[in-house]
Amino acid sequence: MRGLRVGIVGAAVVVTVVAIASASPAAPRAESRVGPRELPGWVLYDRFCVSCHGAAGTGRGPAAPFTQAAPRDLTAGVFAWRTTASGSAPTRTDLSTTIRYGAPGTSMPAFVLEPAQIDALVDVVLAFGPAAPPLVPAPTIMLGPPPAPDAARGARLWSDLGCASCHGADGRGDGPAARALVPAPYDLTREPLHRPRIDDTAGSRRAAAAMSIATGLAGTAMPGYAGTIPVADVWALADRVDELAAVARDVPGATPAPRSARVLSARAISADVASPVAIATWPGADEPDEAAIFGAAIAAQGPPPASLAPAEASLAPRQCARCHAKQYREWEPSRHHGAASPGVAAQMAGIVAEATRTACLRCHAPLAEQRTDATLRADGASCAGCHVRAWTRHGPPRVAPSLLPDPGYPLQTLALYERSDFCLPCHQLPPRTAVAGKPLLDTYREWLESPYAARGVECQHCHMPNREHSVLGVHDPETFRQGIALAGHATRAPGRAEVTAQLANVGAGHMLPTTTTPAVWLRITLLDAHGRALPGATTQQRIGRDVALGADHAWHERSDTRIAPGTTRTLTWRWSGARVDDAVSAQLTVDVSPDDYYERLYRTRLAGTLTLSRRALYGEALDRARAAHYLATTLVIPIAAPAAPAAPTGTPAP
Repeated sequence: MRGLRVGIVGAAVVVTVVAIASASPAAPRAESRVGPRELPGWVLYDRFCVSCHGAAGTGRGPAAPFTQAAPRDLTAGVFAWRTTASGSAPTRTDLSTTIRYGAPGTSMPAFVLEPAQIDALVDVVLAFGPAAPPLVPAPTIMLGPPPAPDAARGARLWSDLGCASCHGADGRGDGPAARALVPAPYDLTREPLHRPRIDDTAGSRRAAAAMSIATGLAGTAMPGYAGTIPVADVWALADRVDELAAVARDVPGATPAPRSARVLSARAISADVASPVAIATWPGADEPDEAAIFGAAIAAQGPPPASLAPAEASLAPRQCARCHAKQYREWEPSRHHGAASPGVAAQMAGIVAEATRTACLRCHAPLAEQRTDATLRADGASCAGCHVRAWTRHGPPRVAPSLLPDPGYPLQTLALYERSDFCLPCHQLPPRTAVAGKPLLDTYREWLESPYAARGVECQHCHMPNREHSVLGVHDPETFRQGIALAGHATRAPGRAEVTAQLANVGAGHMLPTTTTPAVWLRITLLDAHGRALPGATTQQRIGRDVALGADHAWHERSDTRIAPGTTRTLTWRWSGARVDDAVSAQLTVDVSPDDYYERLYRTRLAGTLTLSRRALYGEALDRARAAHYLATTLVIPIAAPAAPAAPTGTPAP
């Protein structure tokens, strides 16, 4: 079986440990070791791995607070999924398997990379390790051909061998010894088996469970049973593991997808409660140069150095336009420029707590100087908010060749500017803010768990193509249209019509829509022969995440009908009655209210008592929100009669 190193060594073998000729040591010899950054695979590591595992490989990357299962500390050199015996280093193939297939039920995806790229990443992973392994590679455990399933025998062994003491009698991770274990055993009945594998067929799950039982899981209390119990018992225990997992698989919706983007783990939420991640900050711990961008509230720039020309010694975007004219023209009408909008200003005027105001301003007007300078504050998320720290400019590694070099212009390039975690501080709230298991703002984590992250498609690829600074999203009709595909079909019978509309997320690397602000309306309307809507023949579905602040002053989720990347939401409706016979077609429409939540908020505030200045701000904000509505797309489909049953074939019997 590809990737699992499960081999056939003879039916009569108990558990055989053999040296595989092609097996290679897990790291180069000590005298040949080089630092991870010096290896060719570092560029790939920075793009695909650093967000979780960190620049120093410690597992403390900026995405770590949001992952399902904590990212592995690569510096410890301890890897759970091996085909080698307990206490042995994994083979290169073992590490390649994890990168290639990912770990179901965790945030570790199956990366879509070429074999040579995976091999280069293995070099980087091993370079983080503490020491070189023995020159002779560890032998690989090869299990014989699987016998017929025997879950009954596995159930007896589960008790006799003490598996229940950790995993619990029913595999829920609640055995009497579980509380003392770090990490704690996970619930086998609710989480998929994490071991990397080519697919999730019954055979693959069984083989994965058997190999984990045989080898044990390094870094946990799970021992390896290779050589201590008969091979048939290894397979029988694997059958027991799969039987426990089947309890959840038999209940629709009970088992999460292999990579769950929807609900945060209890570990992530409790860890953030115990050690809170500051709102609107970049939570990476390993890279101080990158942490200087958004790792904390932006400090005041201080006096500009004498080497800067007057235009360079300004934080005003209009002065940045002197050299960066293209970028300014793109940014000027953007939502980033509008981050300090009338709606934000009206809400800020009603916030008494300074800590809350400061947290809001970290994204809407992040510079320290914007707190006291109203002109700068009106620029919202401006050029300097992303690019200037202590009068040093920061940007992506590849500077546009059209820009003339300026020897007096301090510039530091960082890979952070080309990764999605650059956007994390203002597009992700910490785990402790979760409502129904999901933070109110969860865009970065949605991307992290999406097919896009596994392919190296970053936020910037879609929202800043060609490094454009328009940063377009749901407020831009064409950008939204590029993210969807609308299809449908309709059938009729006398006095009855049935229409199905399907809206697919084909272009957004996160939930569509991602935030709690917009509402997308998928509507179906029956039309007569003149293209007019039939009275009472319209239905619609709201697509979005609907949340509200309750009387208990806590947030509550009323519905979540958003569309995950690469998936489709379907609306089917049936009409009946004599008027239905007048319908000849159905119109499918997708309408977007980009500021739906805030429209409701502004109307509520305007209905209350306000100062004249705040009333004016809320009024302007409501007008802007209403003006943002647009029709994304429409599709008219004919209502066809049901297909006639196929005519019988062949010659009737006499």
